Amino acid sequence: MEPVLFFEPKLKVAFAYCPSSGGVFQLDEGEYRAVLEGTEEGKALIGEMRSYTGQHYSFQDFVGHLNSLGITHERLSRPATANLELTLRCNLNCKHCIVSAGEPKENELTTSEWLRLVDGLGSLQYTLTGGEPLMHPGFGEIVEAIKGRGAAVKILTNGTLVPENLNAFEGLDGRDVVQVSLDGTEEVNDSIRGRGTFKRVVSAIKALAEAGVNVQVSFTLLPENKADLVPLYREVSGLGVKAFNVGRGLPLGRQGKAVPYREYLAAVEGLRDVAKEVGVPVAGGQLGDPLPVEPEAVYSCEAGTSSLFVSSTGDVYPCLLFRWSDFRMGNVREEDIQEIWEKGDWERLRRNLGGTRCASCPLFGACRGGCPGEALLFSGSLDAPAPSCRWEEG
Repeated sequence: MEPVLFFEPKLKVAFAYCPSSGGVFQLDEGEYRAVLEGTEEGKALIGEMRSYTGQHYSFQDFVGHLNSLGITHERLSRPATANLELTLRCNLNCKHCIVSAGEPKENELTTSEWLRLVDGLGSLQYTLTGGEPLMHPGFGEIVEAIKGRGAAVKILTNGTLVPENLNAFEGLDGRDVVQVSLDGTEEVNDSIRGRGTFKRVVSAIKALAEAGVNVQVSFTLLPENKADLVPLYREVSGLGVKAFNVGRGLPLGRQGKAVPYREYLAAVEGLRDVAKEVGVPVAGGQLGDPLPVEPEAVYSCEAGTSSLFVSSTGDVYPCLLFRWSDFRMGNVREEDIQEIWEKGDWERLRRNLGGTRCASCPLFGACRGGCPGEALLFSGSLDAPAPSCRWEEG
């Protein structure tokens, strides 16, 4: 995987993160240009980064390092993560789907177009989503192309089509994740996701675990399934899952009401207490981990600075929550993805939080007001604190 770079013009120093080795490096301006331009010196430096054998850092660690130096990164040289919505086609009709998936959009990207996009993005962290990504006719080829570039992939699937497509997961390695969705024990889950889905997803989990795939469960906390969180966690923990992720349903698409953020955090923390006994890690709570909140545990939003989202029809947005016409940065059918990254009007993501409670918060240097997408969704303005404020809840 290629290193990602950030140049600090005031200090005339660059910082690089190499995903394949987990190394964080400091470069002078000349070295930065050499890596960026792919000169012989730059290629040699990339080789050194890849051969690094010291402590392995995550990309979030890298961003945290910049924050610790008082640097709020504006934009990396290229995306470090790309979220690809392969199709909006879905075989389910889940009550809480935030994209109202079901029928595909007209003129969705073909397999060859997705392959060209992967070629342009290169080696980074991919997330494949939908709709149901396995319903794209080129799903297997796209995964193969991503792995052929030495990249890592996370596949978000409802799980119901996994058993008959198990061969598509054969090339995955330890860096890759297949995340399947369950929203309660059988009766509750099937009332949300459709009759028979629970048993089909459990079969998928077992098949993936037996194949050595890093399979994780995703649970979306909703008003109607809060009581089923712990029972489901206990039930799936013996199936070979590597982690249990708890998300918060947002009032988008077919979902009408969100669980209050205070209740969400309490649910995640309660489940983490259970996890100490059971052993399967629990992820959730959003801006950092663990609670109580400390400045070094909080990171700024990656949307438009190190991450982007590509819709099934090729439109590029900072993330899924910014899927509004005002935040459409381009289309991959009309421009090269790197050109969109470099020339898109990303300045419109800037926020002015002066005069809000964020301005005097000790976490502001890292948090930057929380999720801007949530701020826009709940308040209608980027220049408002996100409702999911962990400092107030900590």
